[in-house]
Amino acid sequence: MKKNVIVTLLFAILILALGLFWYYGTGADVHIVDMNAPPVGVGSRGQLDIVLLNNGSEPVDVWLEVENAFVDENGESYSTSRLIISNESESLWSAELVSLQKPVKLLPGNNTVSVMLGYKLPGEYEVEVKVSEDSRLLDKASLVVEVPPPELLLELEYEKERMGSSDVYGIYGYLINHGLSSARDVSTNLTVINELTGKTVFTSSRTYDVRGNDKSALWTWPDYPYAIVEIAHGKPFGESYMPVQNVVIGGSEDRFRINVTSTWQDQVVSAELLLPPGEEAGDAYD
Repeated sequence: MKKNVIVTLLFAILILALGLFWYYGTGADVHIVDMNAPPVGVGSRGQLDIVLLNNGSEPVDVWLEVENAFVDENGESYSTSRLIISNESESLWSAELVSLQKPVKLLPGNNTVSVMLGYKLPGEYEVEVKVSEDSRLLDKASLVVEVPPPELLLELEYEKERMGSSDVYGIYGYLINHGLSSARDVSTNLTVINELTGKTVFTSSRTYDVRGNDKSALWTWPDYPYAIVEIAHGKPFGESYMPVQNVVIGGSEDRFRINVTSTWQDQVVSAELLLPPGEEAGDAYD
C-alpha cells in the first residue's frame, strides 16, 4: 500500500515536471529587457517600444501579446493579442488596417519592437506584454502608461469701434489647450449680466473641439467677433450685426459682465470681461 502511494506520488511529480518542461521548454531564450512609452494624449497615437533580448545564436520567431493597449470612450479595454501594429496604418481603432498577424523574428542580441497605443480617456493604464514561442511563455513584463487630461484655458479680448453715437465692443475668445490630450465636445456657455440690475440679459451655449497643444476660436464666422456689446449714448446704431448672433444692446448707464465658462468632464474654466471697462464706465456715468 505504502509502495503504491510512493509510486503514484513520483508519477505525479514526473507529470508536473514534464508539464513545466513543455510550458517553458528548452527552446528560445528570449527576455524583455526594457520597455518605454512616453505619455500619450487622448485620441492620439502612442507607441510602446519593447527591447527583446535573444540569447540564442540563431534567429527565432516569437509572438507578442499586449494587454490594455487600447481603451475606448466607455473605458473598455481591447486586447491586441498576437497583433503587431504597423507604422503604415492611419487608424487607431481598425484592426483590419493596423494588425499584422504574424510572429516577430528576433535576431541574436537586442531587438526593438514597437506597438501602437491608443486611449480615449485620460488616466494611468498598466500595459502587460507577454512573449511566447509555440504557446510557451518566455517572459512577461508590465509598464504604466500615462494619459494626461487636457489642460484647458479660456481667453477673452475685445476691440472697440465707434458707430454713430454708440460704442460697439467686438468680443473675441479662444479655448486654449496646453495639454497633450485633445478635448472633444467641450460645453461652452456665454452669460451676459447687467451689473446695474444684476439680471442675466443674454445666454447662449455651444460645444467646441480643441486638439492637444492648440487653440480653438470661439467665433463661428471668419472676420466676425464671437459676441457684440453695443453701448448707445443716444439712439442705438440700428444696423444688423448678422451673422453674429450673440448681441447685447444697452444704454450709457449700463455695464455688462460677460462670462464664458467651458466644461469638459470634471474640468471647468472661465473668463470674464466688464464692458464698458472701468474708466470708460466712469466717464459714462459722469
